[in-house]
Amino acid sequence: MRKKMWWFFGFIILSFVMVSVGGIVGNFDFYRKDISAVSVTREQKPITVVIDAGHGGEDGGCVAADGTLEKDLNLAVALDVYEMLRAAGVSVALTRSGDGMVYDMYSDLDDYEGVKKTYDLKNRVRFAKESECLLFVSIHMNKFSDERFSGLQVYFSPNDSDSITAALRVQSYVTDYLQPDNEREIKRAGSNIYVLHRSQMPAVLIECGFLSNPEERERLKDREYQKKLSFCIAAAVVDSLANFQT
Repeated sequence: MRKKMWWFFGFIILSFVMVSVGGIVGNFDFYRKDISAVSVTREQKPITVVIDAGHGGEDGGCVAADGTLEKDLNLAVALDVYEMLRAAGVSVALTRSGDGMVYDMYSDLDDYEGVKKTYDLKNRVRFAKESECLLFVSIHMNKFSDERFSGLQVYFSPNDSDSITAALRVQSYVTDYLQPDNEREIKRAGSNIYVLHRSQMPAVLIECGFLSNPEERERLKDREYQKKLSFCIAAAVVDSLANFQT
């Protein structure tokens, strides 16, 4: 019951902010100050969420027609979500906070030539596992050969049933508050999505939109839109944690 009550108060804080999502988000520092003014305390062990900004460094991810790199947008959204969750009292960590891969996070090898991508993905999962987090959220951008496709979509790990809860919450918040025409359904991740296939805790991967769609690309590059998107994700995370079975 104590856990439920704490997450209820955290959800109330982010719900207060969500009122502004349908209108003008305004200056992020202003909202950060408002949320931080509400004190949320708990007596139990901190519950950690790991936010993973996909790609980084020499791995730019997908590249848009105008040269926009996925890795940069992933990090921008991840940092916003991180700050919003912290402001709501959630113990949260980032797999990366700057422009770099994380293949050498644990210094397992002297030479990573030829295995950088492998260790980069392994370390993201390892970091989440060693953090004993209750939820792993990986932020990405999509791209397709047909530029007509658009809209956020969430993939969930098949290894924990609470992953479905988190995926449904994210997709629902985005549809309700940001993309009312989004009719995409959540998808079960296959072995091709390493961080979800190998994660044993609840885990989701969010494809925030299509860089191949010119209109959506411009929205994803816009700071105000990034903040609105991040609010939706942060609120969905708090809501998910409150409704996990564990």
